[in-house]
Amino acid sequence: MNWRALLLAVILGTVVFGGLHAQTNTTNTPGNDSSLTTPNRLKINLTLADPTELKVREGDTVNRGQVLSDKEAERSRLERDQRERLLAIANVEGQLIPMLQPAPALRELPPISYTVEETAIQLAEIKLAQAQRNLATAIEADPFISAKAKVERSLADVEAAHRAFELQQRKLDAVNGLRGLPPEMLTHETEKLRQAKTTLEGKEAEYKFFQAEYFQVETDRRKELTDLQSKVSIARGELEQAQSRLRAAKENQELAEYNHRITISRRAEEENQVAINVANQKLDREFKLAQLREQLSAVEEKLNGIVQVKSPYSGTIRRIKFDRQTDGKLAVTLYLDTTGASPTN
Repeated sequence: MNWRALLLAVILGTVVFGGLHAQTNTTNTPGNDSSLTTPNRLKINLTLADPTELKVREGDTVNRGQVLSDKEAERSRLERDQRERLLAIANVEGQLIPMLQPAPALRELPPISYTVEETAIQLAEIKLAQAQRNLATAIEADPFISAKAKVERSLADVEAAHRAFELQQRKLDAVNGLRGLPPEMLTHETEKLRQAKTTLEGKEAEYKFFQAEYFQVETDRRKELTDLQSKVSIARGELEQAQSRLRAAKENQELAEYNHRITISRRAEEENQVAINVANQKLDREFKLAQLREQLSAVEEKLNGIVQVKSPYSGTIRRIKFDRQTDGKLAVTLYLDTTGASPTN
């Protein structure tokens, strides 16, 4: 079979550990002591993954210790993998994991006091009570008694003057109907009627004055009561506002305390999450390092397992036999002839 054709047939093989098997066929020659230890023909069994691993050809002369097969491609690949793993390990070891920094302590809420609001409520209550007392006093006091009495007395005077005027009028009418009375009597009665009319007019004017005064008192009274009632309403509104401010202050405090508790809870949750993240980063880093170191160990183990198959003796490669190919591995047998080699080699 052609040598080059055989090489092409097994080009797809994978790298495996080369094996060496020596089978000797010795011929003793008298006077030659070296023939007792050196075989004349040596059969060397190799297992190759690629024909290029074979470093000799038929007819080549080899020296003792010369390389017969070498897995250079696999060694180069494993050395490249080794460098990549070492670089990856250095990169992972160089990654900085943030240190846990204690978060600044949260300030406690300042002590709350409702003195201002409570004082405002007390003052508003006092003001409302005073306004209510003033209104009650004004209602109980009757400013119309004197005014009413004046009006009533003035009205009585008007009625009396009116009756006196009517009486004098009838008297004058009666005098006018009498004959033979002296003219002085008519004049006298007429003057009395004029005086009665003047008195009536005076009493009517006085009555109107007292009545106007009464109306003024009534107007002032109504205005006074209206003002007092308004002051009561204002004082009640100020009290309600003060109470509302106290309620608002308490609600704001409750809201502030609630938000403070939420902030504390969130801070604790954030700190726990940061701690978990840092722990996860550390675990991930250690896991990656463990994986890479395990991969590096496997690569180095394979790299250390790659050996060069060297010739145990000097001689000539008489024949190279390609036996079989199993699972991508090529079995090769080398036949080494040592009969023509120098014993010193």
